[in-house]
Amino acid sequence: MKKLWSTAFAAALSAATLTAVSVHAQLPGVSSLIPDKATLLEQAKKLLAELTEMKQDPKVSPADKSKVDKLIPQATAVNTELAKPQVEPSKLTKLAAQLGDLQKQVAAIKR
Repeated sequence: MKKLWSTAFAAALSAATLTAVSVHAQLPGVSSLIPDKATLLEQAKKLLAELTEMKQDPKVSPADKSKVDKLIPQATAVNTELAKPQVEPSKLTKLAAQLGDLQKQVAAIKR
């Protein structure tokens, strides 16, 4: 009787494991929810270059240049973090949000 229970338990455990594996295979991977570091770094570099150009552009008003001056250190910090060899997924998500916010602010200045 004890052996029967052990066999039944092992069979149930195997079935549960196989079910979990097959369900997990059908779901999108967690990695698909994490922003791509290389893409973010490329966007961050472009944003920093754009801010630098805006700072030097004589057509940009002094008020907007003041805003640009405040954004450059923030953009530099995002670039520095993204350039590190290893960035934790939670930090990458935070950096993506910061980059998105910076991009919105730059777009508002350009209007």
